[in-house]
Amino acid sequence: MDKTPICLLVDDPCPLIHVYRNHWVDVHHKPATTDDGRPLLEHIPNDFLDRFCDVVEKHGVKGKFSVVPAPAGLGDVVRGIEGFPPELTQQWVRTTQSRLGAFMDFCPEMITHNLALDLSSGGFFDVGESEWSQTQTRATLTPYITHALELLRDAGYRCTGVTSPWVFGIKVEPEYTAAIQASLRSVFPASRHWYFLHMMWDKPATRPWVAAPGLVAIAATVADWWWETINSPRTDEAFVAAVCDKMLTEDGRSGQIVEVLDAGGWPVVLTHWQSLFSNGLETGLRVLELLAERIDRTLKDRVTWVTCSEMARLVPDPS
Repeated sequence: MDKTPICLLVDDPCPLIHVYRNHWVDVHHKPATTDDGRPLLEHIPNDFLDRFCDVVEKHGVKGKFSVVPAPAGLGDVVRGIEGFPPELTQQWVRTTQSRLGAFMDFCPEMITHNLALDLSSGGFFDVGESEWSQTQTRATLTPYITHALELLRDAGYRCTGVTSPWVFGIKVEPEYTAAIQASLRSVFPASRHWYFLHMMWDKPATRPWVAAPGLVAIAATVADWWWETINSPRTDEAFVAAVCDKMLTEDGRSGQIVEVLDAGGWPVVLTHWQSLFSNGLETGLRVLELLAERIDRTLKDRVTWVTCSEMARLVPDPS
C-alpha cells in the first residue's frame, strides 16, 4: 500500500447497559463512582450511538466495533435488555448494522464482559470472564466463544473476529487462539479472521501478525487516552485539545500516532464505549471528532482508514 493502514478499536459497546460500571462493581468490587466522586451512570442512551455514528460517517473512520452479546448478564441482543422495552435493544442493533456496517467490523467481546457465564446451568461463576479464562482449555473456551458468536449471529450481525474483554485468555493464548479459530470457522466461516488481545503501545514499530493459520493478531499501538474523560468533569475546548494532542497534535507533527508511523508500525487506536461517553458528558466523543479532523487535515497523505478485516488481509503469511 502507498499509505499506512490505521484503524480504530471501539471496545465495550452494548445496548443500554453501561457495562464498565457493572464490571467495576461486580468484578472489581469498586464503588460505582468516578475517581473524582461522581456517580457512574447506569445506562447509556441510544441517542449517544446516533452521535457516534455521525462522527464515523462524516470522517470515514474505520476499525472494529465490539458488541457485548449479553452485557452484565442482563438480557441479550436477541431477547432485549432487562428493564427496557425490547424495541430499544432492537433499535440499537439496527442502528449499528445500518450505519456502521460500511465502516466497522463487528465482533463479540465475549458474552457478558462481567461475571463468567456457566453454560451448563445458565447461572454465573463468581469470577469475571477474564480471570475465568486464564485456567481454561480449548475444550471449554470454544463453546464459550461460540455462544457469543451465535448470539450476535441471531441478532443479525456478521462477525469477522473476536475481542478479548480485558486480557481474556492471555495466560493460555495457544488454547485461546485454537478456540477462536474453531468458533469462528463454525459460525462465520472465512479464510482469515482476527482477534484483539494485546496492548503494545510501548512498542511503536508493532504491526499485526499471523498468530495461527488464518488468524491474525491485531494489537493496539495507540493507548486509550480518552479514558481520562471518564474521571474528569472538564468539558472545555482546551481539555479536549490536550487529550487529542497525546495522539496527534494540531500540526500533525507529533503524538503517539506519529510515533508509531515514524517507527514503521501501524496505528491501531484503542478507545472504549465508556471513554467516548465520558459518564454522560460525551467529552471523549468530541476528542474523537477532533482527532478525525486532524487526521483528515494533516495525515491524509500518510494513512488510510481500514477495518480490522481489511487490515488482517494486508498481513503477509510467514515465509
